[in-house]
Amino acid sequence: MKILALVLVMAVAAFAMTDAAPETGITQPGTDTWLEEIAYWSVEDAIPNVYSVGCGWDGTNFWITNGAGQAGAGTGMFYLFDHTGAVVDSFAQNNAPGWGLRDLCCDGTYMYGSVSTAIDYYDITTYEKVGAFTGPISPNRALAWDGTYFYTSSFSTDVNQLTWDGVSGSTAASTIWSTAATSAYGAAWDYLGDCLWVTSANGTGIVDQIAADGSLIEHHTLIPSATMGGATMSQTSPINELYVFEQGSPDAMHGYDVNPAALERDTWGSIKSLF
Repeated sequence: MKILALVLVMAVAAFAMTDAAPETGITQPGTDTWLEEIAYWSVEDAIPNVYSVGCGWDGTNFWITNGAGQAGAGTGMFYLFDHTGAVVDSFAQNNAPGWGLRDLCCDGTYMYGSVSTAIDYYDITTYEKVGAFTGPISPNRALAWDGTYFYTSSFSTDVNQLTWDGVSGSTAASTIWSTAATSAYGAAWDYLGDCLWVTSANGTGIVDQIAADGSLIEHHTLIPSATMGGATMSQTSPINELYVFEQGSPDAMHGYDVNPAALERDTWGSIKSLF
């Protein structure tokens, strides 16, 4: 009976690996595979222009930046979306000029985003701008935080690692940490994977996965020929989720499973052949 029960459990698990197509805005926990697209939603359904650029996750909602754009055609606002892609709030980017704040990252208290060489930070509870510090690039487009260091780049293969003293108005010390990116516009630190994901703005659809020592893990082509904006990690349970912002038609958010356990689930193909 124990053997029969084991066979039945393995058969059910194998059957669960047959995935349905992802539903708009819906995460499908437990059935997906490594780098499978698990969620999608159009940003332009809520922001009817093409001037959105960056994204960040505050632990509850996604923040997406919409710059003023050409001739003020954009809004210069933050838009907050929940995990299903519904807008829950919006507010001004402290009059950030031009394209406004680029990519975003969050440390659990503040949301950080760059305009020119300044990296502004906002209280994620009050939505008020608290301060700013200076980064090495104008603008610091890609932006990520690993709990100790910030990472930034700007249409470049070089990724800078920043050490900031926590004082508003100061200049962060920086060094080139990696040259493994293909072209940077967004970045997100993956705590479970201990790596940096970097989106490309060169029309290749490549997202670079860079190890904690700055070496290349792999160039992943997620959306062929796409131009990517910002990137952010979302919830880590039940799935470790990477979200990337596609600057396309329409502008859209794409969510991917980057849970290390998904790699293990891929090995079930050999087990399924037994049934």
